[in-house]
Amino acid sequence: MSQGAGLDWVGAIRAGTALGRAGVRVIDAHAHLGDYYNFYIPRPEAASMVEVMDRLGIEQAWISALPACGADVPRGNDMTAAAVRAYPGRFVGYASVNPHTPERVRDELERSFDQLGLSLIKLHPAIVEYPISGPAYEPVWRFASERGAIVLSHTWGGAPTCSPCHFEPLARAHPDVTYLLGHSGGVPVGFREAIEVAQTCPNVYLDICCSTMSSVWLERIVNEVGSDRVLFGTDMPFLDPTYLVGRLACAALSDADKRRVFGQNAETLYARARRVERNA
Repeated sequence: MSQGAGLDWVGAIRAGTALGRAGVRVIDAHAHLGDYYNFYIPRPEAASMVEVMDRLGIEQAWISALPACGADVPRGNDMTAAAVRAYPGRFVGYASVNPHTPERVRDELERSFDQLGLSLIKLHPAIVEYPISGPAYEPVWRFASERGAIVLSHTWGGAPTCSPCHFEPLARAHPDVTYLLGHSGGVPVGFREAIEVAQTCPNVYLDICCSTMSSVWLERIVNEVGSDRVLFGTDMPFLDPTYLVGRLACAALSDADKRRVFGQNAETLYARARRVERNA
């Protein structure tokens, strides 16, 4: 699809115009917080992230603290909650769990949602070295179904724990759970798998948070899956989100498609999730 009538996206980017000030709602559905043991992050704290978000016009980021993605789950979830409290409306928090202590999974989700105020779920099977199809994640699917919580999981093509193809049977078995496949599989083989899973399962969405995704693949994902099934993400503060904003803004997609991916889809999914949670 060619770029349709509407905002002069390329002109706005070249002028350094923050997209929020240009009337575009930008929601980053895949971001983090804090330090990581083997990856240099120069400005990992919430205040610095908000500065970058303001510069680029990112209204809101959905975050998970990096310790929570690994072994230090309670402390990481506490960090996420502290950032959400410190910057109301700018951050929405993901709760993480450790599948190697399955007896604690339900309790940690309830603590995170009911006491800490988190409202999304983030899983990283590659870091914890536990397959997404494993039985320890069953309490997550039940909880997500009950609360309407969106589940973001790291995915990577060829990974034994979380290649996108592993999500098709899960999505079929739990049709009322919304699965968001992080990085859309991360590499070309993963991109192809993620597209196929999303085309087959209407409760599967893809995010474009990926340093290895070219504009060609971004456009292919949006065109083949549909612009209403793709969400914007940056992996901030791992990555500088400037490039990720520019890549989507300058893609060969229509004005309407870009607005859906940049924020409208996330807004719609989150509003639906909160309605389910309130009725639970």
